[in-house]
Order: sequence, then C-alpha cells, then structure tokens
Amino acid sequence: GKGASAAGLTATVRVDPTTKEWTLEGGALVMADGGICCIDEFEKMNEYDRTSIHEAMEQQTLSISKAGIVAQLNAECSVIAAANPIQSRYDSSKSILRNVNLGEAIRSRFDIILPIKDIIDPIEDELLASQITANHINPEHSDDKRDGTISQELLRKYISYARNKKPLLDRINRNKITNLYSRLRKESYAIYGSLKIAVRHIESIIRIAEAFAKMRLANYVEEDDLENAIDVVINAFIEGQKYGVK
Repeated sequence: GKGASAAGLTATVRVDPTTKEWTLEGGALVMADGGICCIDEFEKMNEYDRTSIHEAMEQQTLSISKAGIVAQLNAECSVIAAANPIQSRYDSSKSILRNVNLGEAIRSRFDIILPIKDIIDPIEDELLASQITANHINPEHSDDKRDGTISQELLRKYISYARNKKPLLDRINRNKITNLYSRLRKESYAIYGSLKIAVRHIESIIRIAEAFAKMRLANYVEEDDLENAIDVVINAFIEGQKYGVK
C-alpha cells in the first residue's frame, strides 16, 4: 500500500556509511529475481510508484541512472498484486478497473486480473475455518491425512523441479491464437465500457500455456495446455467486465 515506494520496489542509491560513496541497492522486484514479488493494497499506491514497475513487468529488467550510477538490473519475477475495491465493496455494475481504480496501462501488464468476491457459503466457510485452525495447530502435517493431498516438503520439491522445465511451443496451433486475438479484440472495442484486449494478451496466453505444460512436467506445450490457457484468459476477461457487458 502506501508503504510501497518506487525506490522500494525498483532500486535506489544511497551513501555507504563506511566508504562514503554512492552505492546501488536493489528493491523488492530486484530481490525477487527468479521468484515471486507480492504487493498488497495495490490500490493505495500513488500513480508514480505504480508506473515505476512498468518496465520490470514488460521487459523483466530495471534501468537506473542516479548519482552517476547507470545500470540495468534483472527483475525476472512474477508479480502478484492484491487490491481492494473502492469503499471495500465490489460494484458489479462497473468493470474491475473502475472498482479498484486501475489505469489501462498497468492493467494490460498483468496476465490475469480476477475479482475475488466474498460470497457467504456456510459449508465453504466451515471448511476454510477448519483448515486455518489445523494449520495453526500442526503447520507441517495439517493436511497429510486428507485424501488427494501431498506433504508440503514434496510440494516444494515439485514446484522447484517444474520451474526449471523449458517446454517448447512447436506443437501448438498458431492459427488458433491469432484467430482468438482477432475476435476478442474486435469484441472488446465494439462494446463501450468493456476491458480492452491488447497484443500483450497473446504473450499472456503463451506464458500460461507454458505454465500448464510445466505443471505436467512436459517437454512440449500441447493443445490441451493451449486450450486451458485460452479458457483462463477468456474467463478472466469476462469476470472483469461490468454486469451489463456480460
């Protein structure tokens, strides 16, 4: 939120107390290189601080030129940002951008934007409360006895191994992606007040398809991975629209 500054997210220069020389110090995005950077209360950040992460999200690098120091730092990380709606209440008559007051420029740099609504469900609420309680009582083994679950240690090993996979795109249908982009872009600009589809969404589909292939520990991105990626992007596009557009 307000505690996240542009320098804190990207990089800054400071005077070393020992040598009295200017030194470069990386921010959260630089420190998260090769991992994940999580930003909470994204809507409370001012516009300058928000735009400071544009380069990192688009090019995976950060350029800095301060106090005679010119450098380009790696920031190859995933960004997960959470934002609360205005007045803490989601209005379905408005698009998700209007609900959280996000600009089109920053919105287009996220692969997926989804509203998470707090819907009252006694059964789901009970399961959630039970899981949280179990995690506090026995954090390492709270879910070992549930069917279909694996230990946290095995999950960590699986994620570490899957992230190192580099699936190839040789087997995907390129025409399916181009036709989908053409149709979605036409629809998004034909309806007033809807979210706009940009070229970055093609890259989003490819990245998500690669992620599905990594989950399977596969060497190639298959058609099923592409279909799943398209479903994720389309569902996110639809859920982010205002009720009248849906």
